[in-house]
Amino acid sequence: MPIDKITHLISNPDITQEEFVRAINTMDHFDLARLLHQLPAREKIRIFESIEDSKKLQELLYETDEDSREEIMGSLPKDFLAYFLSGMAEDEATDILKELPPETRDELLGQMGPQDADMLKNLIHHGEETSGSLMIPRFNKVTGNQRAAEILINLKKNTYQGNHPYFYVVNNHNELLGYFKLRDLLHARADAKAYQFMCKSPPMVTLDDPCEKVANLMDHEQISTVPVVDEKNTIQGIITFDDVLRTMKEIASEEIFTMVGTTGAEPFAKRTHDKIFTRAPWLFSTFLGGIISALILNHYEETLKEFSAVIFFIPFVLGLAGNVGLQGATVIVRGLATGDIQSDNLRAVVMSEFWVGVLNGLIFGVLCGTLITVAAGYFLEASHLIGLIVGLGVILAVSMASLIGSTAPIIFLRLKIDPAISTGPCVTIMNDIAGLTIYLGVTSLIYSFF
Repeated sequence: MPIDKITHLISNPDITQEEFVRAINTMDHFDLARLLHQLPAREKIRIFESIEDSKKLQELLYETDEDSREEIMGSLPKDFLAYFLSGMAEDEATDILKELPPETRDELLGQMGPQDADMLKNLIHHGEETSGSLMIPRFNKVTGNQRAAEILINLKKNTYQGNHPYFYVVNNHNELLGYFKLRDLLHARADAKAYQFMCKSPPMVTLDDPCEKVANLMDHEQISTVPVVDEKNTIQGIITFDDVLRTMKEIASEEIFTMVGTTGAEPFAKRTHDKIFTRAPWLFSTFLGGIISALILNHYEETLKEFSAVIFFIPFVLGLAGNVGLQGATVIVRGLATGDIQSDNLRAVVMSEFWVGVLNGLIFGVLCGTLITVAAGYFLEASHLIGLIVGLGVILAVSMASLIGSTAPIIFLRLKIDPAISTGPCVTIMNDIAGLTIYLGVTSLIYSFF
């Protein structure tokens, strides 16, 4: 849906309020949520107030960008906002409450019903992107001695009509014993007890497990819902695939933007001054890297004056080394994120990426060195040694870049820094500095002997 259609509705004086409301309610609310950041605050509020379906209203508020959500919520009375949030899915209401200042959050929780407030308070305490923050505290729970007919009757009577096809079997202490699907329930005999047709040893996650582990478990076990337990195996809630998918999308976006040194949150909707402050540190690190590179060039000034032809190949050597380093780092970061790289195969994967980079450096170093040696006299009017310098420089610079790219994510991880950073400005700067030092060092060394 183009933004022009919305702006036309807003700016057209011939359209009455009734026509505006009717038109807004015919639009897809997910598209509206995606486009709100392009509108002034008053128009965002007007669109929000025009939506008549409460479910769509909740989804629009949750799916839009953080800045638009803040502006809309700021226009709502606190008592209405508390009522509005208590009607949302618990995990979504928790995400919104976490964005608010503590005093505002406490005020809203104080105006909710005790049961809703206690449930949201428990969810808020869990860390971002963990199982505890993603779980839904309401789910289908039965005891092992309940019969199939009784479970079906209770399911029909239950006011909470969840659409989750999984039932979790617990004991008197709420400890998870097993699970079964709605299909198993329908196929079971009416007098069969739950423990007779349940699956034992259900796949599960703990409250502090990261979202990546949940996604890997769902993929491996081919399930759409995962139970969350505490350290005593007491079931606390469930996580559904749609919440995992949304969170993994946010994590992937954040990592991609981090790779290039930009903010990872709402990049298209953040205010300009927020973008400046979040990106400036990365640009400053690039500035420092440039200063160090300039000092290296200054150190080899005499060499560059005497053998100026080597300057032509600096971008070539640095570009090749940088690409190899980023390739290795990206493979390691991706493997860590998906769980394909674990402690038992970490060393093998890192060594494999390192040797791939070294062999690529050897291949391109010999190839480029040979071609430049042959062409040096005809096109550059330079000594044939330039081929040896470029070839050896490529081999050593690429090998060092491969070592940096393969090991940096592991070092960052052990320092408790997001490994995605290793594929961004940090690795790029280190590769440039190392590559420039190696290339000019090789140049100085070779010309000193010949």
